[in-house]
Amino acid sequence: MSTPSTHSPRSSTELFPDTMKLSPKQSEVLSVLQDFPQGARAVDIAEEMGMHVNTARGHLDELVHAGAVRVITAPAHGRGRPSLIFQVRVPDNRSVAEEYVTLISVLAKMLADKDQLDDYASEQAREIGRTWAKSASSGHSAEALAPLYRTMRDMGFDPVTSIDQFTKEGRTDVELHACPFVTAGVEPSPFVCAIHDGYLEQSAADAGGRLSLKLIPKSGNGVCRINVEKASYMG
Repeated sequence: MSTPSTHSPRSSTELFPDTMKLSPKQSEVLSVLQDFPQGARAVDIAEEMGMHVNTARGHLDELVHAGAVRVITAPAHGRGRPSLIFQVRVPDNRSVAEEYVTLISVLAKMLADKDQLDDYASEQAREIGRTWAKSASSGHSAEALAPLYRTMRDMGFDPVTSIDQFTKEGRTDVELHACPFVTAGVEPSPFVCAIHDGYLEQSAADAGGRLSLKLIPKSGNGVCRINVEKASYMG
C-alpha cells in the first residue's frame, strides 16, 4: 500500500493569467468562462460570445493546454454523448486581494485590544510589521527609490514619487494614493497602519540602513506619505 503524499498544493500564483502569457482572445474567453462558476460547455461559450462552437472549442482547448482551464466529463442524460465541461482554474485576483485584506483586518482585531487598535504607536503592531519584512527578506529599500516604489505599487498603494527625488537635504516623500485596506468606505485601523510602518522600518534596515522610512497615515489631500531620508544626512 502506497503512502499518501504529504506535499502541499501548488502555489496559486502559478495560476495567475499574467504567468500564462495568454493572447487577448484567450483572455476574453477566459473572462466569459469565469461567469460560469461550475463550468460551461463549448456551445455555451459560443452562444455567449457569438462565435461558432468549433472556434470556441479551439480557444478552450488552448486554455486547457495553458493550464488556465480544466475539462471534466459530465454524465449524459439519456442516450446522448457525455458533455465536456470547461472550468476555470485561474483565481480572480481582485477577490483574492479583498478576501485576504478582510482576513488581515479580522486577525488584527483579534490580536489587539480596543486601545491598541486605535494606537498608531503600538509596538506590538510594529513588531508584526518587522517580522513580516524579515520573512520577505528581499531588501526592498536601496539607495534609489525604485525598489520601494515597486513594492508599494505591487501591494496596491498607487505610489507617486517626485521626479527630482531627493532634496539637497537628502529627503523626499512617496505619496500613497490608494490603500488595499480601504474597502466599501471602511478605513484601516491605526494598528494596521502601524504594521506597515514596522514593515517599512525593517525593510530599510535589511537593505543596509541607507534610507530611513517613516509612514505618515492620512497626511492630507486624500493620501498617506512615506517620509524618506538618506542615512548620510541624518544626525
